[in-house]
Amino acid sequence: MLDTLEAHLRDHRYLAGTCFTEADIRLFVTLVRFDAAYHGAFKCNLRRIEDYPNLSGYVREIYQMDGLANTVKIDQIKQGYYSIVSINPTRIVPLGPDLDFTRRHGREKLADAQGSL
Repeated sequence: MLDTLEAHLRDHRYLAGTCFTEADIRLFVTLVRFDAAYHGAFKCNLRRIEDYPNLSGYVREIYQMDGLANTVKIDQIKQGYYSIVSINPTRIVPLGPDLDFTRRHGREKLADAQGSL
């Protein structure tokens, strides 16, 4: 599904085209956690979101929207997932990855794109 989303977001600013919707918020919640938690804790390690240029730009764009950055607590996300004993019996929480959601996203070029999944 990540490959499908990556292809879609190449030509569409948001999931439903030019409109930012609840679907984008729901996807953001998953994607913003992926590299910090799912990649390591759940062994979803074929690729990171950072390895997808369109998905990573999409995550950064949403993160940079007014008020959203304050809702993302990467340390708490990692602590929560890595404390699940059945997937991490040692309960060791990694220091990384070093994530920078404040980098330029470049998604504004898609402002006039049309279409949906």
